[in-house]
Amino acid sequence: MIDFSIKNKDSVLVIPDGKYVIQKPLLLSGTNNLVIKGETPNGVLITSSMEVPIKDLTCLDEAIGMYEYTDPKLIMPPWPDSFKGYAGWPEIYIAGVPLSISRYPNEGFIKADSIIRAGRKPKNKEAKQLPAKFLSADLIKNYNKEFPLFLNGYWSFKWADEIIRVDSINPLSGEIILAATHNYGMGSPSGGLFYALNQPEYVDAENEYYFNPETGTIRFIHSFSNEKVESVQIAYQDFTLLDIQDCNQIKIENINFSYHNNLAVNISNSKSVAIERCEMYGLGRSAIQITDGYNCGVRNSTLKYLGNTGISLLGGDKNTLTKAAHFVEDCSISYFSRHVKTYAPAVKLTGVGHIVQGNKISFAPHNAILFSGNDHLIAQNQIRKVCLNTSDAGAIYCGRDWTMGGTVIRENIISELGQASHHHNWGIYLDDLASGISVIDNRIEDSPSGILIGGGRYNQINNNTIRNCPKASIVYDARGYDDWFKHHLIDRQLSLWPRLNAVPIKQTPWSERFPWLQEIHNDDPAIPRGAEIKNNQIVKSAPPKIHSKVYEYGEVDFKAKNP
Repeated sequence: MIDFSIKNKDSVLVIPDGKYVIQKPLLLSGTNNLVIKGETPNGVLITSSMEVPIKDLTCLDEAIGMYEYTDPKLIMPPWPDSFKGYAGWPEIYIAGVPLSISRYPNEGFIKADSIIRAGRKPKNKEAKQLPAKFLSADLIKNYNKEFPLFLNGYWSFKWADEIIRVDSINPLSGEIILAATHNYGMGSPSGGLFYALNQPEYVDAENEYYFNPETGTIRFIHSFSNEKVESVQIAYQDFTLLDIQDCNQIKIENINFSYHNNLAVNISNSKSVAIERCEMYGLGRSAIQITDGYNCGVRNSTLKYLGNTGISLLGGDKNTLTKAAHFVEDCSISYFSRHVKTYAPAVKLTGVGHIVQGNKISFAPHNAILFSGNDHLIAQNQIRKVCLNTSDAGAIYCGRDWTMGGTVIRENIISELGQASHHHNWGIYLDDLASGISVIDNRIEDSPSGILIGGGRYNQINNNTIRNCPKASIVYDARGYDDWFKHHLIDRQLSLWPRLNAVPIKQTPWSERFPWLQEIHNDDPAIPRGAEIKNNQIVKSAPPKIHSKVYEYGEVDFKAKNP
């Protein structure tokens, strides 16, 4: 048992090596000047999972390695009709690797044969809209109708995923009706891409499993031929492993937090709390969340196999531009966003003045770093093989806010982004009039596209190298004039204007640092004023595309090499 009730000044709590299975959160509250460390590196494991010996599994088919296990602890309520990514079902880990919940097809997606009704969620909450109705012969022939059927889909856009239950299938017409609407409805540009999940007959490949929430039964296929494995880990608990509240000068070191269905570490309203040389893997949701406080973060740690976001940093005061100074430094973050397929980055920044530096980020379907707010430093990160299953996305991404000034994105190396059939994926993407951001000395290579600036103001794009990006190198548009976007400027109730009006732009420090924000109300808001695009190297890539308005109201030069 681990006792965190210590409150002595300048204490060091050394946890003996071993596995610690907990049934409720470890709480550290109101504690100052404490180091909590494992006895040796990787020697301490904190988990909530159950360990099941292989001999306790029921073998259903020895030839293919199909096993079953039932435990009443695994019984859970029915899944909701719609949810994003994950409903808290148990996860199985063998030799440290998560198994995948069963699906059809095993790879790729089914595309609806035809869409009868889009089923878009109404903007007016009081309005009623029927869910989507469509045809899919492929889906119907591979469903036995005994268990509830859920579909995980990019129903309209490949940056908006949602799992929705099938409400009914008409045996005569073949019409399939979903149980809930989707924000964007079902239709173009994706055309309604989805796969079915968690049916017993879908368990037909190595490392797939089915879960029955009513009986607490898990059925899976695994050969157990390549590992010296004596047991499997089943993660099923839904609480935060370590909760740090109102603390100061705390260091957590040499501890593994793994095999758990929820958050590993939560840090709130604390100062100078550091997670160092820790490992976090096999988590159904996110790894670390830091909220409010000052100078808290993660260093030299490894995060892997995460269902949602890796690390979320939230803090600082936007009105005064007071920095939180939270940080993620020199970490390895990979195979995140396993369940929530979009907008679940390795690092998410909200607020003012966070630092993301020197990290290695890889293998995810969507973003690597997602930010909003001001004055962040995103520097010297190595990002590869992200945006693997999406379109119109950015490895480093922000969007739709004139008041994002002060963030610096510099000296990052971004490579091997995923291809997209509709809109490109970009190394750095400042979307929908994001403004006041510096993109300097980055290298983007071996990817579809380099840098996209979606019509913002006073952005600096200098000294970047774009290499082997055939679809696009650097694009700076003036989308405020485009038919598909101009309503965001005409309708002053939409997001850009409320975000601008929420900030005290006529008061210091805003009036001193970003005086140009005051001009927008009396200006043509579509003008991409103040851009600086200089000394960028374009090598074996598509030529830059810079809108004439950017040239007219900014400073642009290029050095291009396209042999």
